[in-house]
Amino acid sequence: MGLGDDLSRFIPTDFGKKKKKSAGDKHAAERAAPPPAAEKPGAASGASKAAVYEGSSGNGRHPEGTQPPAGIPATRHAELKGHKKAVSTVAWDPTGDQLVTGEHGAHMLMWDFPSMDQTFQSFRTVVPFEGQQIHTLKYNRSGTLILCATGDPRAKLLTSEGRAAGESRRGDMYVMDMRRTAGHVSGLTAADWDPRGDRRFVTAGGDATLRFWDAERLQTQERVVLAKTRRRGKVAVTACAYSADGALVAAAQHDGGLSLWPAEGPCLRPAHHVADAHTPLTDTSALAFVPSTSRLVSRGCSTVKLWDMRKMSQPLAVAADLPAAGPEANLAFAPDGRILAGLGSGSAAESAQATIAVLDGCTLAKQQPITLPLPGDVLSLAWQPDIDQIAAGLSTGAVAILYDPDSSTRGAKLGAAKQAKLQYVGAAGTGPIITPHALPLFREERPPASGKRAREKARRDPVRSHRPDMPVYGHGHGGVIGVNETQHIMKSIMKDTMRDEDPREALLKYAKAAEDDPMFVAPSYKDKPLFDDSGMADEPEMKRRK
Repeated sequence: MGLGDDLSRFIPTDFGKKKKKSAGDKHAAERAAPPPAAEKPGAASGASKAAVYEGSSGNGRHPEGTQPPAGIPATRHAELKGHKKAVSTVAWDPTGDQLVTGEHGAHMLMWDFPSMDQTFQSFRTVVPFEGQQIHTLKYNRSGTLILCATGDPRAKLLTSEGRAAGESRRGDMYVMDMRRTAGHVSGLTAADWDPRGDRRFVTAGGDATLRFWDAERLQTQERVVLAKTRRRGKVAVTACAYSADGALVAAAQHDGGLSLWPAEGPCLRPAHHVADAHTPLTDTSALAFVPSTSRLVSRGCSTVKLWDMRKMSQPLAVAADLPAAGPEANLAFAPDGRILAGLGSGSAAESAQATIAVLDGCTLAKQQPITLPLPGDVLSLAWQPDIDQIAAGLSTGAVAILYDPDSSTRGAKLGAAKQAKLQYVGAAGTGPIITPHALPLFREERPPASGKRAREKARRDPVRSHRPDMPVYGHGHGGVIGVNETQHIMKSIMKDTMRDEDPREALLKYAKAAEDDPMFVAPSYKDKPLFDDSGMADEPEMKRRK
């Protein structure tokens, strides 16, 4: 006997605790669902419009014929807008929920993907040092601190919320020996965290030094390493990087040299040094140790070289014709060992399409590149292996997040799946609203506040709430003469008016009395002598003269 439709709606079809569907299950269910029926042109919803790339800043697919190579999560992308200058550095936090980006215009933007929608707006803008380009941004191992290296000689530490946590000390520019200064005397070029902990980091600067710091004692550097060069004078250190075990620090120099320094203990000479690793007088923009190997990758002006740390005399492989978009152009490693390098146009004009070169991790052989449907040159790259997404900073100021709907998790997928909130637009339009009576000229004077609020306001005013000075008893101190209780009371009762009187008037008021009764002045003007010396007749003449 069948149940009616009204009754069957109230009877559950399954029992027990229901498991909450994850974002991956949701996307899998969407892919397995049958395609919807054909709709009329122009009837597509907002979500379907964002799913196909039409030049929007949301979720985009690559055009036909430009699919990325296998194993690279770049079938779709999300464009983050907010920078006005070229994005010189990008960095993921260890969980993949946050991203920080820095530009040549001194602004650092912070992005939080769990709180984003399809508009992809940053939640905070930070200026580490006013007017200084940002060269390097990196999270420490726990993700609690962000290391920022700019054109200023001081390295800055920021919390994961963008608050200032401290900055290193500036050196004395008038000291010739760079090992005797307390910090860098010229702008920083690179910085890196020690992978063995969350406190120690190294900075490289244009003053030819590597300086090692502790995040808890930023006013005192731990060690200074002076770059060695065959040329006369100082040579700037353009890039630096810690090895995976933290035992070595690689440093690239402006004269084309490449050095490996021990990370611990004092040392005057590097463990390995290659004099002409790259073209002299060019910036070696990136150094990176290949994970789980004894190899090192360096990027010069237009070449990428692979080195074996056990034998640094000659590179293992060289990849040429890879123009860099700027002095901060870096490298990124794929989980399978492949190397990603952003490409520039090689000229003053920007590329019509952003391109990322893919190189083999062992031979540096060029593979199929990644082409983005976005204009500009790729300046910075960062691959987050936990969520399988790639962040690329472009010379146009845009940041592209590359992901794959199947292999990628969280990150930009969270914002792409969340609809933007509709903003109410009034009938008057979105133009500026002019209220002339809000100007100070037409503003009415309000009566003074009274009651409790007035007392609270007066208490916050340091002038009005200042208590009068109490009398000083006993001996005076602090420039104040001491008084007792009687003097204080009499001083308040009897007012001394002597300073307010005119001395001439005070004397002339006795002129009439002196003329009528000249008892004090008259004897001086009579004929009798003023001094009677009759009693001194018997005294000698000399004594009377006295």
